[in-house]
Amino acid sequence: MTQNDWRAAYPLPERLEGRVARVLAGLEEAPARRFPLRAAAAALAILLTLGGAALAVFESRTAELLGRFYGEETKRELLSGDLAEVGQSVRLGDAVYTLDDAIYKDGTVYASGVIRPAEDANVVLLAEDYSVNDPAGYLLFYGEEEIPDDAPTYAELAQERGAKILHVDAIANGVLEENGELNASSIGYDVLPQRDGTVRFFFEFEGGESEIVRAEKYEVSVYIANWEVTPEGEWLREEPENTWLYEDWTVTVEPQMKEDGK
Repeated sequence: MTQNDWRAAYPLPERLEGRVARVLAGLEEAPARRFPLRAAAAALAILLTLGGAALAVFESRTAELLGRFYGEETKRELLSGDLAEVGQSVRLGDAVYTLDDAIYKDGTVYASGVIRPAEDANVVLLAEDYSVNDPAGYLLFYGEEEIPDDAPTYAELAQERGAKILHVDAIANGVLEENGELNASSIGYDVLPQRDGTVRFFFEFEGGESEIVRAEKYEVSVYIANWEVTPEGEWLREEPENTWLYEDWTVTVEPQMKEDGK
């Protein structure tokens, strides 16, 4: 089953379509097309299954996550691909970004990870598309998760803790080829707030002018960024209060190649 087959089988709510695609070559900002998610009742399951708890035995969190959205057949298909347990982390300001694992399957790269506050940082993480006035840690767009009336907002939680609010992003740039050029197209991604204060991210992409070929190792480039947001919701990304930090993080991915993989 191809990526397009999955999407045809699970039509998406109209409100989740039409995200803006990122132009990879040299754009300063990075709002990419958001990954089309199957609404269903996946939100609560993701929180219970993936929200901060370590898995006793390695099982691809990426396959698990996409399986929640698209079904068990999708999960099985991904698990038949080349899987890489990554676990590489990098700190950017007051946030730590970890790529948990990645999958190569039929010319497409899939990956997921988590963003956490740095141990010595007093910050409340805010995912893209969420407001400081939204209830902290709850998924608002993908299901019917029950939110308590007394759930604190991000602004209230930050005030209670005397913390800063930090908007965080993690978006794929693509695979770095040997010549240093990026290879990617049809980049999709999303970021999911978690009840434990972390933010999960995942992305997928295909090749651009050339197909991403099966290999023992890939250098995956990921755009990571964060900036402070005031309790009133103002982004501090311009002088004289420019808190915007960003970089292109290169992660080495070495999958276990399946004998019958493509």
